[in-house]
Amino acid sequence: MAAQARALESQVWRERDEEQDDDKASTADDRRAQEEEMSILVSIFCDCARGDDANAVREALASGRDVGDATSSGRLFRAELEIDVEIDGEAEVLNGDSTHRVAALPPIFLEFIFPRRYPSHEAPKFVIRSDWLSNSHLSAMCARLDAIWEDQRPNGEPIVYEWTQWIKNDAMRDVLLNAQGALDVSARGLGWADGEFEVDARAVVTARDANEAVFTILRADAHARRRAFLISCDNSCSMCLADDIKGVDVRRVSSACAHTYCVECVTRMARVHVSEGSVLRLVCPECSCAFDPHVLRAILNHDEYEKYEATLLARTLDSMADLVYCPRCEHPVIEEEDQNFGRCPGCFFAFCTLCRASWHAGSECLNAEQKLAVLEARRRGDSKMSEEALRQYKEQIADASAAAYVERNGRKCPVCGQGVEKNEGCNKMTCACGAYFCWKCGQKLEGDGYSHYRNVNGEPGTSTCQLFDLDTIEAWERDMAALRVDGRAPRAPRAADVISCIRCKAQNVAFDRNNHVRCWACNSSFCAACRRVVLKTSEHYAPSAPCKQHRK
Repeated sequence: MAAQARALESQVWRERDEEQDDDKASTADDRRAQEEEMSILVSIFCDCARGDDANAVREALASGRDVGDATSSGRLFRAELEIDVEIDGEAEVLNGDSTHRVAALPPIFLEFIFPRRYPSHEAPKFVIRSDWLSNSHLSAMCARLDAIWEDQRPNGEPIVYEWTQWIKNDAMRDVLLNAQGALDVSARGLGWADGEFEVDARAVVTARDANEAVFTILRADAHARRRAFLISCDNSCSMCLADDIKGVDVRRVSSACAHTYCVECVTRMARVHVSEGSVLRLVCPECSCAFDPHVLRAILNHDEYEKYEATLLARTLDSMADLVYCPRCEHPVIEEEDQNFGRCPGCFFAFCTLCRASWHAGSECLNAEQKLAVLEARRRGDSKMSEEALRQYKEQIADASAAAYVERNGRKCPVCGQGVEKNEGCNKMTCACGAYFCWKCGQKLEGDGYSHYRNVNGEPGTSTCQLFDLDTIEAWERDMAALRVDGRAPRAPRAADVISCIRCKAQNVAFDRNNHVRCWACNSSFCAACRRVVLKTSEHYAPSAPCKQHRK
């Protein structure tokens, strides 16, 4: 490209030497016309006008000086313009058997030099450069620019701005699209390589092949769509139900799905799960796709993100059925198959993976109460323990006490074996590892877990377990009664006001004849009239919509 530009410049200077005796008055008029055109082009294209002459003109305009004083009269004007190509709606791009629809295209670059007798007698010398068009496309554009100059030549008026307008608005329709209205970059005859086609020397192609050209087009289209999304102001969040969120305040949580939420809801959700250690539940609320790490890195501070990574690693290791931790140094250990035996690669301690005591082949494990008794007897028999032995003893006492407490008051997760305690709510338990299990029978639950229970929405279920115990239901009714004291609802809600959540089947009360219900159990928002999830309230309850937010 640089060699072609230098050749064009040399040609212009040779022609200048041959015309030294031309009318000097006409040359002065041409120079003034060139200065005016450069001023117009720099003002219109701003930073998209590049080159030393464009910078000199830009500085002159900014300082209020005359362009002629800021530029050398003996120097030929030279600049490069970056021209955006506009399309109506979307364009179809063909590459062999693949078809793509795009709403934006990459720019085309027009580099030009003004000869001494331009615009009165000579046309500008130019080069067209593109990284997404073929030789034949650019050659056809060169021919059309020449034709535009020939039509304008008798008038002796500047032509470059008219060229840029044609490239911007009409080039697609006039020379780039095929008979079917598509941009075909795949045909061998278009001159990518080894094709017999007489190309114009002023057409500079920087794409190596059609595949690279298509990639450039798709990248430009993606950037344009992203810019349009960032300046939009009508985005919705299905967590907080806001429907007027700016695009810059919206986050796509996973590359595996297209669901987006406002940055405040995503940040709050991420911080809650990181602080509680339930990072495996940090998934898209609508499709359960895991959050992308780069999304979390952008919304969490340094300490929070480090805690997320450490917790995620620990939870992932905990979910491995054959992995345990050494009782001495907490190093991960792979359990020997069918032996309940582990040997730490860090401290070489051999231990039982069931009770975490030293390996005791042939004898049964002690339960938590027995282990506490042994430790207490050991303490009474050795009153002068070393500091390290005392520390280990206290850790063993704490572990044994915790295990005994879990046996008395809690349940162990059937997936990771961690102890879980229930203080209120339903019998569907969610472990920190993300697994669901039943508090009543200890069975691991599949799917969302509700099919296990027989009292969900009157369905039989797959077991005899109930989702809510009677005392839990009575406690909930007392809480609801307390809410009704302030007059938000009648003391005895009508049957029509008690509505089952369409997702988790929990019972909800519709207050003040409001059809818009937010489930107290799973936070889902839905319409009580049509029984559908509501993502955008302004659309679902619009005047022209069938559903009304308030019943009569």
